[in-house]
Formats: sequence, structure tokens, C-alpha cells
Amino acid sequence: MMRLAKLFGVLGVILAAAAASGAVRLLHLDIHVHETYFAFSPNLVLWFCSLTSINFAILYWAADKFAPARWSRALGFAHFVLFSLFTVLFTVLAIGVGGGNSAHPEAMRWIVIPWFLGILSFVLGLALFFVNLTLTLIRTARARLTAH
Repeated sequence: MMRLAKLFGVLGVILAAAAASGAVRLLHLDIHVHETYFAFSPNLVLWFCSLTSINFAILYWAADKFAPARWSRALGFAHFVLFSLFTVLFTVLAIGVGGGNSAHPEAMRWIVIPWFLGILSFVLGLALFFVNLTLTLIRTARARLTAH
């Protein structure tokens, strides 16, 4: 699982560098919905994905150090792929929305597809993480019960 910790860590550092460099800083979207004003910046998406990725890197590293049972590599890599898909979709969505014209709602209908797929991949990734965690905890409990 150390490989997964490194993958998530590298992804988090790359996203943090992209957010800090201001690569997408020029894009900014202001939305008015029912007398509520939303200011949206794609940098926020990059920072969120970076911090979440680093969080998963720490969790996988800690699990590798402290859990006697091994995590499922297949579930872990599937989690990484789904999280990477979420990151790509939401970054593209943030850049596309920031560069689009918010005055024409009909022209903005395309954002539903990457938004839905991004949320779905994030939720499925979290579900895989928790399934992997549960299986690891069960293996750890069995190992401790058989040792006594």
C-alpha cells in the first residue's frame, strides 16, 4: 500500500503546485441564483483535490505502517483511478465553466455530464475505500483472534 500512498501524495503535490502557480487563476465565475451570489474559482477545485489526495496518502501510509493485515491492491488502485477521474472531470468542469458565458443557461447544459460523472466517481471511490478498510479490519480482527 506504500505505492498507493506515494501515488496519492504525488497527485496531491502536482495539484497543489498547479493551484499555487495560478495556472487557472485568470478564470473566475460569478453566479447569481435566487438573490444569492456565488464566486467560484477553479483554484478552489484544485486545492480541494490536492488536500483530499494528500489526506488519502496519509491514510494509506498509516494503514501500511500500523495494520498487520494487507489492504486489497485492486480496490486501492481502483480507488486511485476513480479519484483521478474525479479530479480531471472537476478541473475540466471548473475551467470550462470559468471560461464559459454564464449569461446563457442553454449553453451551459453540458456541465451536467462531467458534474454527475465526477460526483459518481468520487462517491464510488469513497465506497471502495471504505470496503477496503472494512475488509482490512476484518482480516486484522481474525488474525488477532486466531493468535490468542
